[in-house]
Amino acid sequence: MLEEGLLTLHGIVQHYDWGGHNFIPGLLGINNPDNKPFAELWIGAHAKAPSLVDVAGYQVPLDQLIAEAPGAILGQAANARFAGRLPYLFKILDVRKMLSIQAHPTLAQAKEGFARENAEGIPVEASSRNYKDDNHKPEIGVALTEFWMLHGFRPLDQIAESFTGTPELNSLMPGFPQRLAAAGHDHAARRGLLRELYSSVMTLPQEQVDLLLNSLLSRLRAKPITDKDCADYWAVRAAENFPLPGGHLDRGIFSVYLLNLVHLHPGQATFQPAGVLHAYLEGVNVELMANSDNVLRGGLTTKHVDVPELLKILTFEGGTPEVFEGVTGGQERVYRTPAEEFELTRISLTPRSRYAGEAAYGPKALLVLQGSATLTAAGKQTLLNCGSIAFAPCGTQFVAEAGADDLVVFQAGLPRHARGAP
Repeated sequence: MLEEGLLTLHGIVQHYDWGGHNFIPGLLGINNPDNKPFAELWIGAHAKAPSLVDVAGYQVPLDQLIAEAPGAILGQAANARFAGRLPYLFKILDVRKMLSIQAHPTLAQAKEGFARENAEGIPVEASSRNYKDDNHKPEIGVALTEFWMLHGFRPLDQIAESFTGTPELNSLMPGFPQRLAAAGHDHAARRGLLRELYSSVMTLPQEQVDLLLNSLLSRLRAKPITDKDCADYWAVRAAENFPLPGGHLDRGIFSVYLLNLVHLHPGQATFQPAGVLHAYLEGVNVELMANSDNVLRGGLTTKHVDVPELLKILTFEGGTPEVFEGVTGGQERVYRTPAEEFELTRISLTPRSRYAGEAAYGPKALLVLQGSATLTAAGKQTLLNCGSIAFAPCGTQFVAEAGADDLVVFQAGLPRHARGAP
């Protein structure tokens, strides 16, 4: 069934209620008169929503195609290393409403959790399920528009400063600034204090959560806040976006003050390894991650929250997250991370210019974000317009020629170090 050269893919849209109405429909050339939420475009072979491949006049799920010829598509090394599965999942996200406070497990935690929940007889599709698969989910996100997110616990000194000036926060753990000062530079003591603080937030009785947050929000709402670089803005917005039944308030609002508020500009990126608490707040980005859908949530969601499991996988380190812009060389900007499952590259071409590429270390997926291009591989030409997706099996050499306008392509593939290359 596998054809030589490039394959044409069709991504799968996820219509989660937090999604935007315009960016993904515009990218795909779809009218959306009813403002249906288009939250995520998935490009990959995850069993939940595999992309469709044009093959001999039919559309075949990508995971099925890979299962039929894993060595030919993944390459022998990647096929052996990743057990016959495409190791990455490529996405476009349009965040209109805040996403949940969340973290992802390590590979060992995912394998253990998946096996445990299977043994307990919890259906994979059950809403109470924590582990949807047996893989970890490190991920990189590159902003396509201005983008706001929460990323990792703030430096503890900054948290202590916020507590000193905000009585509702200080009530979460009275004496936190003094206890932090007493811990000094003892790394273990500081980690333990942060763990104790967040555990207290996540297990606080709901009536106390309501009391503290009602007091905080009443004060904040007395004067309109429009500055998106201010945690208070997102606290108010979180309360509006995530009301709980019975007039209760979501304890996830406290995390807005405990985590770093990051404002990304187009082209800037962050990497989210296992155990790092984070949340996307607003904007459009490109995401590339290991092929998993495992998420443990800590609030600001209508989905399942398992506090003991979340606390078990979190990394309790305070610090400032790295914001990076990739390494530019010629027509490429490469966003390198420690992950061995993926590497994201932005390819930029001027009109009528050419780019020569090869899927040397495993298969590549190419998504056209701007302009159009003609891709040539194995003597065949494929025209790609804005929103088109091409898939190059391992070993495929191709040439992209830009059309009459500037061309921007995001490319997902495996990094050189995935197979021990220099």
